[in-house]
Amino acid sequence: MLEFERIRSRDTDYDIVRSMNRTAGKGNWFWAFQVGKKLYSWELGMQLYEDAYWLHLRKNISHVKKLVHGFNCFVNTRHDIEAGLDYKAQKKGRDAKPHYADIALRRCLVRLGVWFGGKEMVEIPGSELDPKNVAFHLPHLVASPDKNVKSWIDKNRLIVVAREMEDKYKLADVLVK
Repeated sequence: MLEFERIRSRDTDYDIVRSMNRTAGKGNWFWAFQVGKKLYSWELGMQLYEDAYWLHLRKNISHVKKLVHGFNCFVNTRHDIEAGLDYKAQKKGRDAKPHYADIALRRCLVRLGVWFGGKEMVEIPGSELDPKNVAFHLPHLVASPDKNVKSWIDKNRLIVVAREMEDKYKLADVLVK
């Protein structure tokens, strides 16, 4: 039987991973996004997150200019740039916080055919590119009154537990990839 775990916003990804590995067993749980009764794969959910940023940047060329005039961008620390274009390359450890916005923005710059060229780092929190300030392009999918990319991650992301092999097959059948 598939089990679903909601993520509390106060939990860090580090705490979630440790807890789920302990309670469900490593390899028996998966990140996903829920929209109504449908489950979206982690990869598709993150692609939708990135698409929201991409559409935002296409409508706001001044934000693209701000990014390309910077050296790079970050959410938590300057070390965030080490993740490059990989959403899964998150720092590990109790104090580590996820930083998806900077990765999404880098990937969007690649899609737009431009890149950073300045000397100063661009800090995302508190700016017009903060996930709270970027509208989610498919607002009917967000399970929150706030229809921004932060709400997409916070309210639609969940954990699916599939302990038995038949549950993993069932998950593979129902997951929108």
